[in-house]
Amino acid sequence: MRWMVVALLGLSSAAHGAEWRAEQIDTPARVTAIETVDGKPRIDAGGLWYGVDWDGGHVRLRFVDTAHQPPPENALPDGRVVTGSRDIARVWFASPTERYGHNILGDAVEAGSLMILTADGKTDTVAVGDDAVFEDLTPRLADLDGDGRDEIVVIKSYLARGSAIAVIAQRKGHYQIVAETPPLGGPRRWENPAGIADFDGDGKPDIAVVRQPHSIGALELWTYADGRLRRGPSLDGFSNHVAGTRALGMSAVGDFDGDGTPDLAIPSFDRATLRIVTFKPVAQDIASVKLPSDARTDIGVIAREQAPPALLLGLADGTLVMIRPD
Repeated sequence: MRWMVVALLGLSSAAHGAEWRAEQIDTPARVTAIETVDGKPRIDAGGLWYGVDWDGGHVRLRFVDTAHQPPPENALPDGRVVTGSRDIARVWFASPTERYGHNILGDAVEAGSLMILTADGKTDTVAVGDDAVFEDLTPRLADLDGDGRDEIVVIKSYLARGSAIAVIAQRKGHYQIVAETPPLGGPRRWENPAGIADFDGDGKPDIAVVRQPHSIGALELWTYADGRLRRGPSLDGFSNHVAGTRALGMSAVGDFDGDGTPDLAIPSFDRATLRIVTFKPVAQDIASVKLPSDARTDIGVIAREQAPPALLLGLADGTLVMIRPD
């Protein structure tokens, strides 16, 4: 069975008069996942992985070999090893534990520690206490304070107080948690980062977070400065996760309106619409595209020269759509 191209599915106006549209892409089978490898999207269709070729007019999927390196010892099942380009070579979640039992990511297994391999070959471990877990799959590397070294952004969930966003950095030769957002206040309350970039144009990276994407859906900006995380502007009505799945990357960062400042593409709370938002000069939508079925997978990004990025998204009905401006 093939999932055939249907042409135009949705239109929306954005800044500078651009029309954004969603068009269905031909795939060999149902699409169940999208991953980004070396900055390029890969599509899981029928259990096989495909790369994406696009000549500006047509999209084609090509089969790719997905042989993976064996995970490190004691690594979190289904966790991802992230490779850095600065002082951190590799980082991953480890020490699997079932002491929380939230199951928001598809099972009861969470991480009790984070492993860091530095560029000079040293290893370090950041462990949470018995009152918390890392309820996360993919550590996020970013230089949040401009010192040329990467910090690590993770989801830390307290068994009794819910989730917080934590920043891990090196202090006196060892990595440790140096800042956290306030926990959400009760068990099984979870939040999911949506992207890290200078969204408000003040020269400092921001961490975009969706607070409780299954029940509240508030998109918030947090900035790390002077050893603290400070909350900035927010917008309501978003979701970047389907409960019980491992797709934590249902969002994309890019300059979608061409003003030189990063924006964020992220589904609406019901996941029926892809919203594109900016935080400069104020937090607001700049485009929205109605989807033919609810968003289900991570978002893949296709970079384009002298044009906003194009986006790939797998839907609940198994189809693949590309979202881009004309």
